[in-house]
Amino acid sequence: MKKGRQYYAGFRCLRQSSATKSNISVPVAATTTITRGQAVFSSSGYAAGGTAFSTLFLGISLETVDNSAGEAGDKYVLVAPVDTNAQYIVPVEANAVITQAIVGLRIDLEAAGTVDVSDTTVTGYGFLVEGFDASTEAVAANTFGYAIGRIVTQ
Repeated sequence: MKKGRQYYAGFRCLRQSSATKSNISVPVAATTTITRGQAVFSSSGYAAGGTAFSTLFLGISLETVDNSAGEAGDKYVLVAPVDTNAQYIVPVEANAVITQAIVGLRIDLEAAGTVDVSDTTVTGYGFLVEGFDASTEAVAANTFGYAIGRIVTQ
């Protein structure tokens, strides 16, 4: 564990590039809740979650917005757009504790805020693993530890 690291659900930015783009406000799809740190995708022009990277990937949610009782566009969510130089830490959800063997691979989402170390089939975007945290503290916070890396294009 890196001294002082806190562990969260979803993607958390560790380092932004100097060329980080301005955040965007995206209307949320009907009956949808977007949580902070979740990968956000375009679904007919509205923000929605997803379980696999695709060309419809918009970026990472910076806030939680509950539009579960609303119509499409009733609420907006603030999204950090794709920045291939920004580095993130994200929980590993499936299917084993992350190890050095995963470093250098492009992996896919398991859910909107987690990655799957066994899924290296990506479309459009992927999570390039540059490091990991499988310390006792990390595994106590999330069973399979945390991947550290960047969201990159194929």
